[in-house]
Amino acid sequence: MELSAEQIQAVENGEAVSVTVQHTQCVLIRADIYERVKAILGIAEAYPLLDETFREGWEAPGMADYDRYDELKPQ
Repeated sequence: MELSAEQIQAVENGEAVSVTVQHTQCVLIRADIYERVKAILGIAEAYPLLDETFREGWEAPGMADYDRYDELKPQ
């Protein structure tokens, strides 16, 4: 695949470039930007763990301390 000078400049500037590969629409981005996006999207894999962690919610033992935060916080 060959990119035009305009497309190369766009990618170098961190912009996404739309390309078609054998009738498939694709988006070309720099590897460093892809890694950042991948890390953000990977957060969804942690949702089950977060749900389990906060299952008891505000009714969990110790959560009443948040009602007294100002009183309990170190001065």
